[in-house]
Amino acid sequence: MHQKKSLNRKGFLKVLGVGLLALPATGYGLKTTQTDQEPPPLPKDNHCGFTDPATEGPFFVANTAEVVNINFTSLPGTPIKVQGTVYSGKRGNIPLANVKIEIWHADREGVYHPAGDGDIADYDSSEIALRGHVYTNAKGEYAFHSIRPGIYGSRRRHIHYKITAPKHRSLTTQTYWLEEKNNHRDRTDRNTEECRYINFKKNSRGIEVGTFDIYLKR
Repeated sequence: MHQKKSLNRKGFLKVLGVGLLALPATGYGLKTTQTDQEPPPLPKDNHCGFTDPATEGPFFVANTAEVVNINFTSLPGTPIKVQGTVYSGKRGNIPLANVKIEIWHADREGVYHPAGDGDIADYDSSEIALRGHVYTNAKGEYAFHSIRPGIYGSRRRHIHYKITAPKHRSLTTQTYWLEEKNNHRDRTDRNTEECRYINFKKNSRGIEVGTFDIYLKR
C-alpha cells in the first residue's frame, strides 16, 4: 500500500478548483544558429503525478452511447458538470485528443441503471440511465453533464470513469467530493490522491461545476 502523495501549492489550488493557466515560455531568444537555441522550460510536475486507478465495481456496462449529458432520461437531482483535460504523462505538457472517457454513477438514491454489468445490448433502453461516454477535443479537453449521485452503504459519493487512449495504458478510476459523508470510512480506494477529490462550485445557472484533469501512462 503506497503512501499518500503530498500536495504542493499547485495541487492545493487545483483541488480548490482554481485552474493554473499555462503561460507561454518567454525569456529565451533565438541565437544565431538553430543548435544554439535554448529549449523552453518544461511545465512543473503534476501535483499528484499519474492518475491512480480505482476498482471498476460491479456495474460497468460496455458500449454506451456517446452523449454529453449522461442524464438523458432527466432523472431528478442536483445538476453537475465535470470538465477537464487529459494529458500524456505526469508532467502535463502533452494534451491528448480523441481519448474515450466512459462515465457511470448512481442516481440520487444510490441506485445504478441498470444495477448490473455486461453490454448495453443486454438491456432494454428503458433500463439505461446515467451512463455514456465522451471524447476529448484537439486540446485534450472534455466535459459532461449529469446529476449529483447519491450515497449508498459505506461508500463515498463517487463517479466512475474508464479512459482509453491510443498508445497509452487504459485507466479505470473514480472521483469523489470534498468534505463529504463517508469520505473517511469508505474502505474502497482508501489511499486516494488529492487530485481525485473534486471541489464543485455552483455557477450562475445553478449547475455545480468541477474540474478533473487526467494524466495517463504510456
